[in-house]
Amino acid sequence: MPVPDRKRTRRGWTVWLLALGALAVTVWLLGSYAAAYRLTHRAGPQQPEPAPALAWGRIQPFRLATADGQELGAWFIDGHPDRPLVLFLHGNGGRRSACLKEAELIAATGSPVLMISFRAHGDSTGEVNDFGYSGRRDVVAAVEWLSERHPGRPVVVWGQSLGSAAAVFAAAELGNRVAGYILECPYQDLRTATRNRTRTHLPPGLEYVAYAGFSVVAPMVLSNVEDISPLTAAARIPASARVLVLAGSADRRAKPSEAAAIADTIGERAELVVIEGGDHLHLAAAEPERYRKVVTGFLKRCAPVEK
Repeated sequence: MPVPDRKRTRRGWTVWLLALGALAVTVWLLGSYAAAYRLTHRAGPQQPEPAPALAWGRIQPFRLATADGQELGAWFIDGHPDRPLVLFLHGNGGRRSACLKEAELIAATGSPVLMISFRAHGDSTGEVNDFGYSGRRDVVAAVEWLSERHPGRPVVVWGQSLGSAAAVFAAAELGNRVAGYILECPYQDLRTATRNRTRTHLPPGLEYVAYAGFSVVAPMVLSNVEDISPLTAAARIPASARVLVLAGSADRRAKPSEAAAIADTIGERAELVVIEGGDHLHLAAAEPERYRKVVTGFLKRCAPVEK
């Protein structure tokens, strides 16, 4: 009876294990790439955003062109001529039609408000969503529109999450054209934001595997991954601008420590407010009166000084 060749058997198992390992790595990378591609590209076709009838204001709908050829859906609601103009910017996956509560809060102060849907969102054009980095061009186009039609008026840019990142990325180009920024639930950088979300949505162990996969494939999906850092860009906000940074103590996607780091980078002119119990983009629900007072107080401080 022949004796089994143990070395050959071990080699066979080694080959099989290596093949299985290679297959597992391939599936992991392909799955990571597919997930990253989906998260950085438009979720569906352009969605119509008809202007609703409002009891507290009249919407002027229009289309806004950006310097790089995108077309954005936009709504403008006029207000008092002695109040600052406010550009409101939604968060990731949102659109301007979901921002009417904030717009009503702004309108109640007498300020005109402009709302846009970012590229790759709502009824705007665009396919790539790089979490506010390209959206800086949308912010610049919107501020230019306000400045051309209302010259000499102070402009406040209020952004939520992705919107706050786009506002920070646009700040250097906008220069002194913006009197103030409200940065609500800002994320520190794209890698940190990804890590926070894998921890939030996936069980222990799997969340690390998912993050590692995203880290490997990220440069294949977005070539400018390292540039997507509001923390770094915050240092370029002009010294002439007031800044209010809002965070929620219960926010696990953009942690209060990240907001604090951004405020520290900006310096003494940045005011950091942490809403107790506030979750990501749900700060008003946790402390509605404090949220209202903080925001309206900031808008008042950005108003022109009466002579």
